[in-house]
Parts: sequence; structure tokens; C-alpha cells
Amino acid sequence: MKRNLPKNRLLLCAAFLFGMQASAADLYMLPNGAGSQSGADWENALSYSATDNSLEQAWGKLEPGDTLFLGGGEYKARGMKLSASASAENPITLKGVTQDGKRPVFVGSWEKEDKSKGFTLIQLSSESTGWVFENFEARKVRSAFETRTPGRVSEGKILDVDVQETRDAFVFRGGAMAAKPEIGSHDIEIRDCDVKYYTKRGFRFRDGCYDIQVINCTADAGGKEWYVEPFPMSFNVIGGAKGTNVYDHDITFIDCVASNNWHVNGDSYWNGDGFCAEGTAYNLTYIRCESYGNTDGGWDDKSANPLLIGCIAKDNKKNYRFWSAAPGPLLWNCLSSDPVKRGGNSDYVGLWTKGKVRIIGSSFVNSSKPLALNDWRVTPEQMKVMSIAVKDSLIELPAGKELSGPNYTIIDSVIRPLDSEGITVDGVGYKKDTRDAEVLLAEVRPLQPLIEKEGRLLETKPLNVFSEKNPSGWYLSGWRDAKIKIAKGKGINGSNAIEITTKGSQGGGANYRTKRDSATIKFANYQDSDWNLVMSIRTTSASVGDLEIRALTMASSPKTIEIALPGVLDGSDTSWQEISIPLSDLTDGASGSNFENFAGFYIRMNGPMGGPLYIDNVRLVPAN
Repeated sequence: MKRNLPKNRLLLCAAFLFGMQASAADLYMLPNGAGSQSGADWENALSYSATDNSLEQAWGKLEPGDTLFLGGGEYKARGMKLSASASAENPITLKGVTQDGKRPVFVGSWEKEDKSKGFTLIQLSSESTGWVFENFEARKVRSAFETRTPGRVSEGKILDVDVQETRDAFVFRGGAMAAKPEIGSHDIEIRDCDVKYYTKRGFRFRDGCYDIQVINCTADAGGKEWYVEPFPMSFNVIGGAKGTNVYDHDITFIDCVASNNWHVNGDSYWNGDGFCAEGTAYNLTYIRCESYGNTDGGWDDKSANPLLIGCIAKDNKKNYRFWSAAPGPLLWNCLSSDPVKRGGNSDYVGLWTKGKVRIIGSSFVNSSKPLALNDWRVTPEQMKVMSIAVKDSLIELPAGKELSGPNYTIIDSVIRPLDSEGITVDGVGYKKDTRDAEVLLAEVRPLQPLIEKEGRLLETKPLNVFSEKNPSGWYLSGWRDAKIKIAKGKGINGSNAIEITTKGSQGGGANYRTKRDSATIKFANYQDSDWNLVMSIRTTSASVGDLEIRALTMASSPKTIEIALPGVLDGSDTSWQEISIPLSDLTDGASGSNFENFAGFYIRMNGPMGGPLYIDNVRLVPAN
């Protein structure tokens, strides 16, 4: 029925509709563009190949709610740095559009032998919020997607983005600190993404990621033919560096499949895991996930409080491998079948633990070793805390073998001979359950309540920066004729030391540092203190001239300054001298407590050095 609106109502509606159209800023892009290349529509699409940063420029024009549509075809892959300041309700979106049966495909030249060389296709800037990447492919790039250090991205989605031939396909950094766990990367959904042929990781989370869902994603490493590096893993949850009280937590995997992670290692231990989590993670949930064909664990999970619902592990060396206790993992309606050893010095098993495991409504079949406790270098006290409790489950055992003793509790379960048929007997054991994940979780979660770990501040105490060898992630580099290296046997009491020398008369400088956010020393994680940079130095009988030292951080503020390196440097004292420098002396007037983090130091040589400078036992020491 036609309605006659008052004239003023018509004007208002027209203005509203015009305003909606005028504010729309969606853009369209093709490999080589079209028409005027204004980006207004497909007939006038922007050209990706026009400049080296055409996509970055187009993305930078988008406002919250806008989309950059990417037409089907092949795009030459290159590193792109994107950022977003929007929301989950009105995100900024890069969306591929299938045209003539072709999706957008970014193609690079990376090969598996290149390992860490190459570039990341999309680097998402730290602090980005409200972003979506959807429906495209990446091939032959070192990495398809990474959050730039330190991370802290949120309210984002990656949907139907497929990756082939890569080192690490998707890398998420949290950037959380013990004092600020909430700043870690969070509220992220990764859905319908398939990764095939990678050398390190399919999906990687670290340094304080939380409230993340990974749904219907697969990661296939490619098996033996694609092995070039140790420790390949499909889904990897790392958490923060040990001792920092930074955790990855509340990450849920739904209908994900991990497969074919190989690590060939002679007679030593073969790694290569499907789902892997470290002890600095908790509240990980796996619903109907599957893991196949891995040379180590289908699951290798050290996290606290993991929950597995309806999961399948088959054809792995250790189908399930769990390390934690109190409360330990719960397996509800899960299946373990046909574990197999492909090489190395450790045997196959259906489930292995050195902690506590509860199993309900599950099946462990086709294995002469369905369940096992860790028995390698175990004390009687450690054995007492290990346990496996089985209820309403089906277990196959070889003739003459029993699950008995104080470490096993078997309730209302079926124990039958090995090589029998079926995975369910009289309603007992694993049964495929296709109910919605939310329904399953509502039923099972009360059996495994969520926990919470406190990110408390750490005690202030001396922190090692260098002693004998570099900590993980720290390295040495020199410039303008300066050389820096590890000198064996030149340290205190015959240990190793850092040695700095120069060639020629131009001076130069030498760095000892890290660029890995997880390896920096973050002062916000420690109780408040004034910190000193302390180290031992030694020269030969030759003068090393005027040297200056500067602290390095990964923060833009406070600015650090160079000061004269303390100590006797004229060659008259060749013994070890301990020097101490307040960090406040290395800032531009701010107090030392304003350092967000410590990432190393460099020493500048103002002219030639008559001999080497040796440095040992570098540490940060609280002044109070």
C-alpha cells in the first residue's frame, strides 16, 4: 500500500539516504586495475601493481565500516604493514572476491630451504583494533600474517584465508605484562583457514593472547617431504617467557585438524606435534579437534586446565601427551587409536602423562600401550602425584596386562583384549557428537571449571643479561670496523666473555641486545625499584681509548643518552673491574624507573682501540 509522506519527511529520508551513500568509502582493487583506477567500482578498480605500496595506500584511506575489495587473480606478494583503529561492530576490512572462479592469490618466491629469510605478507601494527581479513590466499611467503611487536591487537577476524608453502603462516603476539595482562591481544576469531606445507608453525600464539577462537581450521605440515627444521607444530600456544607471569589463556579450538608434522632426528628424540601448548598457558579448550600422522604428539600440552571434548588422535607417536597436574586435563568423549613410532629414542603410546588426567566416555584402542605414566628419571615422590582416572570408557589391553595400582582409577569402564573391533561397546566409549560447540561446552564445562592465574608483580632481584652465553633471543653485532663476539675462556674464572675490538682508526660501535619483545626485561613486571646496569670489564695492557655506553630499549620513551664508560681503560689495570651505572644516568633526565624495558646496550669507540675490551657477568641490579 502506497503511503503519502509529508514533504519534510521526504526531505529527511532523502538526506538520510544521500548521507549514507556519501559516507561510503569502499574501494575496489585488481592486479592491474581498470578504467580510471579511482577505486570507485570494479570498472575503475585501483591497480595493485601500480606502486610498491598501493594496497597500503588504499587501506590507509578506509574508515571504520569500510572495505577494500580485492578482485580474483594473482598478485605479486610483498611485505605490507597495515593498521586499524576501528571496532568489531564497524571494522576495516580487506575482502577478497572470487571472480571467474579465481580467488585473490598473493604469490612470492620463498622456498622451504630459505627458512627464516624472506618477508611477512601482512604485518598488523601493534594496538590495532577492529580489523578483518577475508577470502584470499598466500603462497610462497615466509609468513602470511603477523602482529607486529609487541602485539596488543584486538577485535579482529581472519576468515577463509588459506596459506601454502610458508614457514609460519599465522603469528599472534600478545604483548601483555604481568602488571597489565589485559593489554594482550584478545577478542579474535580465526575461521575456515587452511595451511598446508609449512616448516615451523601453522598457527602460533604467544606473550599474552586471550579470548580467541580458532574454528574449522587445518594445518598440514606436509610430512617427511617437507621437513627442513626441527619442532614443526600445527597449533602452538607458547605464553610468555618463563618466569614473567605472562600467560596465553582462554583460547578455544573448534573442529580444527592438525597433521603430518615431522622431525627427523636420527637416534635422538623426534619432535613434531599437532596441538602444542607450554606451561605458560591455561584454559585451553579443544572441541572435536583431530590430530594425525605426527612424529611426536597429536597433543603435547603442558598447559594448566586443558579440556578436550570429542577429539580424535590417531597415527601419532604419542596420541595424547600431558604434563600438568592439579587440575590437569579432562578428556570427554575422545578417541585414541593406532599410535605409531616412526623413529627416534622414545616409544609410542595412546596417552602419556607426568601429571593428572581424567578420562570420561572415551576409547583407547589399537595400541599395546594405551595409557602410560612417565617413568623416565622419576622419583617415588614424583610418581605419587601422577594419576589417570578412567570412567565410562573403553580400553584395549594386551593379554596379561592390567591398569592397576594407586596411579590408576577405573570406574564403569570396559576393558577388552587388544585387536577387538569397534570403538564403542554397549554404549561405552567414544561416540561422534555433532551438536553445536556451545551445547557441548555447556554440558562439559561444569566438570572442568575455568581457572584464573594472577599476574602478580615479580620480586626485584638481580637479573642476568649475560653470563657465559647469550640468553635466548639476544645477539651481538658491530658496525664501522667494530667487532664483537663471544671469547671462549676469556671470562671470569675461565668462563666465556664478550670481546669488543676495532680495526683501523674510525672507531665504530658494538651492540649486545635483543629485538625480540618476549626476551626484553620489562620493568613493569617487577616491584618498583631504581635499577643499575652492572658488569665486569677487563682490558689488556693497551689503552682502549674513550668509550661511551648507551642503554637500548624497545620503547620510544624515555630517550637514552651516551655516557662515558666507567672504569680504568688506559691499560694500567688489567684485572676484572666491576662497574655500576644507574639507568637514570642513561636517560634524558627522567628517572630510571621510567624505563619500560631493557633491550641491551651499545658501546661506541671514539677512535682506535689499542686492544680488546672484555665484558662478563652483565646484570641488572635493584638499587634498593
